[in-house]
Amino acid sequence: MTFSFPAFHEQILPGAHSVEAVEAALRKVGWQNIQRQGDTVICRIGMNLYSFGETLDIALAPGYAVLRSACILPTQCLDWGKNRRNIEKLVAILRG
Repeated sequence: MTFSFPAFHEQILPGAHSVEAVEAALRKVGWQNIQRQGDTVICRIGMNLYSFGETLDIALAPGYAVLRSACILPTQCLDWGKNRRNIEKLVAILRG
C-alpha cells in the first residue's frame, strides 16, 4: 500500500515487449479504455471499491517496460494495494 498524492505503484519489467502485446494483455485482463501514444500505452480503469479509478501507463523501451498505476483522484493518498494488484495482473499476462 502506497502513501503519496496520488497513490501509485511502479514496476520495471525486464524484457522486450511490443505495443501490440501490451494492448492485447490489457484486453485479456478485461480493461477496455486503452490509448496509444508512441511507445506508451495508457489504460484508464474505472471506479471501484478502492479508488475512484486508476490510470495505468506502460512506457516501452528497448529491453524493458516501466509500468505505473496511479489513482485518478489527485488527493487520494491510500490505494489499499489496488495499484499494485493492477500491475500484478498485467505482469502475469505478459509473462504468461
